[in-house]
Amino acid sequence: MPKYSVNLSAAPEGHEVPPLLQKVGEWVGTQAHGTLGWFDGLLAEAVPEEWDPAKADRLRASAFSFLHLPDGSLLLLVKPGGKAPAAVALLGSEGETRTVANSLEEFLALWSQGETDISELDDEEAGSGREALAAWLKKHKVKAPKAKEFDFSAWLDGDAKASATQQPASAPTFTPTEVMAKLGPKTRQVASVLGRRGDSPEVIAYVTEVLGKKLPASTSENNDSVNVSAPKHGVELVLSHDILHDAFPPIPKTARSFIPYVSTAWVRPAIGENVLGVPWKAKSEEEVSKVLGPPTGRRAGFTDEDEPTVAYWVHALDSAGYLELEVEFDDSVSVTLTVRGSGDLARYPDVTTGLFVGYAVTRGLLDTSRFPAHPALLTRLARREAQGSELVKQAMPRGLWANHLRDEPALQTLLWRWFHNMNDLWITKDLIKVFGKRAGKYGHDAPKLDDDTWDAVDKAAPLLDKRFAAFIQK
Repeated sequence: MPKYSVNLSAAPEGHEVPPLLQKVGEWVGTQAHGTLGWFDGLLAEAVPEEWDPAKADRLRASAFSFLHLPDGSLLLLVKPGGKAPAAVALLGSEGETRTVANSLEEFLALWSQGETDISELDDEEAGSGREALAAWLKKHKVKAPKAKEFDFSAWLDGDAKASATQQPASAPTFTPTEVMAKLGPKTRQVASVLGRRGDSPEVIAYVTEVLGKKLPASTSENNDSVNVSAPKHGVELVLSHDILHDAFPPIPKTARSFIPYVSTAWVRPAIGENVLGVPWKAKSEEEVSKVLGPPTGRRAGFTDEDEPTVAYWVHALDSAGYLELEVEFDDSVSVTLTVRGSGDLARYPDVTTGLFVGYAVTRGLLDTSRFPAHPALLTRLARREAQGSELVKQAMPRGLWANHLRDEPALQTLLWRWFHNMNDLWITKDLIKVFGKRAGKYGHDAPKLDDDTWDAVDKAAPLLDKRFAAFIQK
């Protein structure tokens, strides 16, 4: 059976391969390929300039790569500065960045436990050698030094304190409902961190002490969410800065990194307690209904399906309606706790977004109550004295959201498919029929439309009226 290839004899210019990495590399080179994860081997190389030309000099001066993952991602050893030990960081193939461990010793320990949060290294089918790695670390008395948390994403942007004055003091205040008191102690503990900032003491204590997991210090433009999975505890959290709710604005940490919120939590049977009395082994919707009453509603199993086959029960966890618990039955019971955000219809608005908003105002599709700070602009829009793009620019800084439109399930389904090119529905295709086609910014087909004037809205209106006929308010 082939072995891992290892070449750690020399580091790129300006760096040294740590003795520990050399020693563990010698051992890794004796292990059968696949037993420690899905990678080819260990190789000390300079960080490719192409990864980020603007930051290449800093990366190459302070870091070098030592492990290639199959998807093209790299693991780096990074000098944080000062007396801090070299940290291990991920340069993702899709531009994502994060700290994996605060030291090489910590990384090796996490690797031996299958806790790196790198699927290729943590894969159960490719981990028969992890016990051997743990034994090697014990034999060589390798222990992680105490080290300050290193935030690689913030480090890439420079001074992490640059935007501190822009940060709101806290997430919203949550007043729990009676449902919170009905939860078991472990589920209630999960619910208690929902919606909180990732740097709050409550979240730090829960993730690091209760779950025994590493807490992501930030998220970034390239990876707006990070999962913290603790299968033995029956809990998986999602931390994200990108909750589409006005009460949860992005909190800048640096120019392109953010302090995330706990946005979602999945609770699973391993938590060791039922949720609201619903047995995890329930075999039917009727069995759940005996405990929770009739379902709140039913939805299709997938967004491209129409038949509502999945029953769900929604319970508010706080009096303001920020937080929700949902029990779902689709062959089995699943439980999700979430911040009630919206879905994005147009994350990066363009002229077509403005045209649609102008049209939506004239047809009663827009939920005008969502814009209490812009009554005068809404009046001007209704009189056709302003354009839809003006409302987008002034009132939708993070793009057009689903809940900017009327809250009707059938309308919401149509909008989601139309904006996301699903079920043969697509705003771009419809507007190309009206205005003709040309190459867009990135070479894709786009409508010949430069301005969302009312003349343009009127030209598109007959086709859009057919598309939204069932929902137009006259």
